[in-house]
Amino acid sequence: MNHALVSISSRSGSERNMANIHKILETPRFNLKPLDEGNATQFAELCADPEVVKTLMSDWSTTEKRLANAKKWIGETQTHGIWGAFDRNGIFGKSGEFFGFCGVEEPLSPGGIGPSIFYAFSRLTWGHGVATEVVNTIISHQFLHKDIEAVEALVYSGLNPASSRVLEKSGMRLIGRYPLAGYVGEECIPTIQFELWRIENAAPQNANQCLRDAAFKIGQFVGDKISTKDEMYMALLDASATSGLVSDIGESSVMSIIDEFMVAGMAETGWLHYRIMKENFDRSRHS
Repeated sequence: MNHALVSISSRSGSERNMANIHKILETPRFNLKPLDEGNATQFAELCADPEVVKTLMSDWSTTEKRLANAKKWIGETQTHGIWGAFDRNGIFGKSGEFFGFCGVEEPLSPGGIGPSIFYAFSRLTWGHGVATEVVNTIISHQFLHKDIEAVEALVYSGLNPASSRVLEKSGMRLIGRYPLAGYVGEECIPTIQFELWRIENAAPQNANQCLRDAAFKIGQFVGDKISTKDEMYMALLDASATSGLVSDIGESSVMSIIDEFMVAGMAETGWLHYRIMKENFDRSRHS
């Protein structure tokens, strides 16, 4: 997946009206425009694709929840900025079409020393270097125009290798892990609920892979003691029955998948914490 994963912490009201201080940026192919609450519907519509948001914290299962999340994420990232990615030349659709976002939030706690980057893009753009292009531009903007020491990012351990590659291409290096609950405890239960919803509502051709992804992700929460293995095992089995997957491949096959991928997730707990320091910033890489 072409996005890093972070949570959004609260900001003051005065910081939520700062979109006009952020500049329109350009990459070789795209325009990056500062987002404000007027873009919340576009943001929410992008997040209606479960594949786009499956490595983002929170519950994205309904129109109302997606819009509320969009307003919250946009409103709470105005200090460092959040940009919408717009297709300048119609490479992936209509010219000027919105296809993703990239934002920068407050420094990570407890181990962060610089603001943290996060992003998500339409599936149409995956595999075309879009995330690297946009992330490089945002990192460059932060170092060249903000008084910061480092830029950081969090990625689900073991679940999001594509995002790890994007960050490494951008000059970031893995420095450690955070426990899930310690950083975004309030979002953990809604995220588990969203994973169960994804299984229940998966198309038949996607249900098997969806269960694998969800069991792994929920296993990470179990490993961080946010819920119990027995409780999540039964919840995953019930969701698989609701989706029809139990009928399609049999209960024993579903149980085997849950066992394998939940245990794998429990062994890969926490966030992977990436960082690039200002002194290691290579301007030529980010031009």
